[in-house]
Parts: sequence; structure tokens; C-alpha cells
Amino acid sequence: MGLACSQVQLLMLTSRKADVECDIAIRSRQKMALTMEQSDLSREYRAKLNSKNLAYYSNGQYNKLNYGYLMGYGLNTFGGTKQRPLKDNNAVVLTDSRGLVVMDNNYTSILLNVLGSSAMDSSGRGGTFSRDVIPQIIAQILCTSVENIQAVIDGESVNMNYPITKVNTLTGQATGETGNHDATDTYTSALKAKVDFFYPIFLSAATNGWTSEYNQEMASNSDYINDALISGAFQLAEIEDDGNYAPDTSLTYFVMSGLVEQRTDSDVREEITAWYNAEKERISAKEDFLDIDIRDLSTELEAINTEIDSVKSLIQDAMKVFEWGSS
Repeated sequence: MGLACSQVQLLMLTSRKADVECDIAIRSRQKMALTMEQSDLSREYRAKLNSKNLAYYSNGQYNKLNYGYLMGYGLNTFGGTKQRPLKDNNAVVLTDSRGLVVMDNNYTSILLNVLGSSAMDSSGRGGTFSRDVIPQIIAQILCTSVENIQAVIDGESVNMNYPITKVNTLTGQATGETGNHDATDTYTSALKAKVDFFYPIFLSAATNGWTSEYNQEMASNSDYINDALISGAFQLAEIEDDGNYAPDTSLTYFVMSGLVEQRTDSDVREEITAWYNAEKERISAKEDFLDIDIRDLSTELEAINTEIDSVKSLIQDAMKVFEWGSS
């Protein structure tokens, strides 16, 4: 009976030993995977530190390059007489690698209003169109009449006179007299500044075509324009008077001209380093847990081996009894 029990115990110990050895092997492979993950993390960290960001300088600080800077009149695209363009060169527009002008959702909506829904294909791309409709497009952006836009394009003044009620400067009371205020020069100048900004964008689109296919990516990823310009998926182009692109205007050209700056921001470096340290601590914590598991399993394996040796010894002693009895 003792021999049978010992045999059963040996089988159970041998099975448990196999399980423990398998668990140790799995934990070891998991540690190797963490070592590879650490190597990949280090490579990604170095790549992030060495990458350059595109920025523009305004209001005493560097700002991340965005669509509003390149294609919008100030911080907003629409309205506001106090707004001003942030870039110094109105002739610069954002294009993709095929030369199509990149239009955001606002511009795309207005283009479709003026050109019709058939002007854009299922991929979000639009072809060239007549320059005659550019005043209509800009008029919708600036919420004014097409006649006003055309007058500015033709170098004419836009009449802006409106009646005013005279006020007694001492009492602040209306005198009942009316007069006429002439704001033609001021209004024409302000309108011309905006037309000068928007006209090259749509002249380029009319000449070379346009696209809205990147709008989802631009909306969901604030770094999309920066990364696309560095990779070459997007390009900056300088528009000539005929609507075509000036030759030999790479990203380096615009960096050298001061339109954009290519730099590594210290705040970004600190953010990247914080991310790297957090990821490294996460991997290290996993390794610590695996080391504890391997240590515990190794201790158990050592105990199992000792117990197996003891059971085998008992079995051998029992077998000797049988051998003696049979003789």
C-alpha cells in the first residue's frame, strides 16, 4: 500500500514540476519581450528627441504651425475687422504633394456653395475652376457683396457713407441734427487687406485644383500638418501672379525666408522625457513582478525536486523489501 501511495505521490510531484518549469519558461520569455520593448522604447525616445517641429513666431513666443496661420485670416477664418493675417507672405499656401490646395471644412463648404456639389469627387478632391468665381467665394467668406470684392480687385474704392446723429459734447444729448460720415477710405483699406490675403489661395485652387480629403486627420491630430510638411506629404507653395507655383520653393526655402522656423522646443523635450520615464517605469515594474514570480517558482521547483528525491528513495527502499521477500 505504501509503495502505491509513493508512486501516486511521485506522479503528482512530477506533473507539478513540469507545470512549474513551464511557468518559469513563460516568465523568462516575457522578460525577453520586455527587454525588446525597452530597446524599442529607447529608439523611439531618441527619434522623438531628434525630430524637429515647425513653428511661427508671434506675440513674443513660438507657436505650433497650424492651418489658421497658413490659410486663415488671423486666428479665425471669417469676419472681424480687427483681425490680421499672422504670416507675412500672402502668396504662400498649403498644398499636398500633388499640388492640390488643402481646403478645410469651412472653405470646402463655400466652394461647394459657389461651384456646386459636383465640383468635388467622392475622394474629397476638386478640380480647377474659372477665376471669374473667385469674387463670389471671397464675398461669402467676408459676408459682403460680390460687387465690393470685385471693386477692390479692380483697384476701385468701395463707397461707405452712413448718416449719423450729432450729439452735444457737453450734455451728451442728441441735438436732432444729422450729418454724414464718410468711411470709404477706411473700409476700402480694411477690405483690400483681406482680399489680398484670400485671393492667392483661391487663385491657386482655380489654377491647380484643391482637396478636402485630409480634414478628418487635421481635426483629430494637432501635429498632422507639422508631420506632413516634414515628411513631404504636405508642401508650402508660393503663388505667382498667374496662379502657378514658383519653382524651387522647398520647405528649406520657407525656413530660410523666416516664414516658418524648424526647431526643437524645450517644453516638448521635457514632455517627451516625462513620457519616456513613465514608460520605462512601467516596463521596470513588469520586470520586477516577473522576477518575483520566477524566484518563487524556482524556490518551489527546488522543493519539488527535494521531495521527488525523497519519494524515489522511499520507493527504492520498498522495492528492496520486495526483492528480499522474493528470494
